[in-house]
Amino acid sequence: MRALAAALLLAATPAPRDPLDARREAIAREIVRVGEAIRREVTAADVEAIASRVPADGLRCGDRLVPRKRVVRDLRTPASWMHGVLFGGPGYSPRAGEAASLRDFFRRAGDVAYAVAFVADDAAGPVGRPCLEFRARGPSAPPFPLCFAARNGRWIFTESLYPCG
Repeated sequence: MRALAAALLLAATPAPRDPLDARREAIAREIVRVGEAIRREVTAADVEAIASRVPADGLRCGDRLVPRKRVVRDLRTPASWMHGVLFGGPGYSPRAGEAASLRDFFRRAGDVAYAVAFVADDAAGPVGRPCLEFRARGPSAPPFPLCFAARNGRWIFTESLYPCG
């Protein structure tokens, strides 16, 4: 009977957690908090808060780099694609079923789900690069995930928000 109880106890004991999965789970929780902050910043049309997440060397766009100066200029220019996709404006034309901007999506969405995925990236090591998408019922958010890297204790953008395809 004792052997059976011990065998049942061992069978019921969960396998040790993979440290990589535990690290990803912790990062995902942090990225959701970042997503909540970005939601507040975009809803408030706080261009400077979003610009503060652009690294000094700029954003990757395929195999090239978009300089920070250009990204910040485009964030501040209401007629640009970048400003339009985030805050609204004539520079961005949404597809059918898509919100007019990320700001419009947040205003209309109500409950928003924050989906975090990890993309293979040599610079991010085995954990991968965390990317965030916003989801809700109704119109979809613009189809551009936000990808991040931690620098100096803060999550900043790594990938260009431009369509780099």
